[in-house]
Amino acid sequence: MILISVILALIIERLAAKEDAWQLNTYVKHFISVSESNGLFSKIYSRRVDFFIWLLLPVLLLFAVSETFDFVLLELAINVVVLLVCFGCAYLREKYKGYLNALQRDDAEAATLYALQLGQKRTEQDGGETLGQTIAWINFRYYGAVIFWFVIFGVCGALGYALIRNFADLTRNDPESAFRKHKKVLHKTLYWLDWLPARIVSFGYLIIGNFSQGTATYLKYVFNFSVPNRRVIGDIAHAAERVEQEFIGCSFEAKCMVRLVKRNMLLMLAAIAILTLLGSVG
Repeated sequence: MILISVILALIIERLAAKEDAWQLNTYVKHFISVSESNGLFSKIYSRRVDFFIWLLLPVLLLFAVSETFDFVLLELAINVVVLLVCFGCAYLREKYKGYLNALQRDDAEAATLYALQLGQKRTEQDGGETLGQTIAWINFRYYGAVIFWFVIFGVCGALGYALIRNFADLTRNDPESAFRKHKKVLHKTLYWLDWLPARIVSFGYLIIGNFSQGTATYLKYVFNFSVPNRRVIGDIAHAAERVEQEFIGCSFEAKCMVRLVKRNMLLMLAAIAILTLLGSVG
């Protein structure tokens, strides 16, 4: 069931799920709006425990529905729909296409703007990460980590991770957010939720990429509890998919990284299939 759910969700998300209805942010905004209109929001956002209970209400509701109806096809449908929503990153896909188009017409300024909109903190010229590393991080947050928590805790684990990811991004991108007082604990929670999946996903980069060049970087980070997970994913992916310096900042580097993360996704599916055959996952 887990393997089938993931495969179906990935196929549908790639082919059809581009509308706002398949983006988690759409439902988060509605959730906040409903809470504010009912007067619930003003009472719960101030205390940390109350805030997290409120944040995870959709997970509790999903758990109740999943446990109430013991029907295989319904469970499959719920899994696929929730995974589609958790995967939803149509906005970032559009920015990536815009980045490639800007490079094709030699518009460096537009390419840099698209790269920053994709989440690149600083361009490689400013001593920051390459766009390929940014792509690896995006793929991890929207696919790798979601699938990891789906395998471990089912659809509730995937939704719980995605909600915390979304609210952490909200506090970072909007300084005036009413949740800003919870920014530190949200990002700390997200760090630990990403810690183990980042090491597992990045190990996959070694297997399907350049193992010898990436091993030293992996061993440097594998038991490090202070380095940002973004750096772990980016540096190991960059080491495993070594691109010549002359191609950094070009479409070639970004496309190489896209191919790497796609191969790694196939490796994850193969690992889930093996665990399913062994009876370790459902």
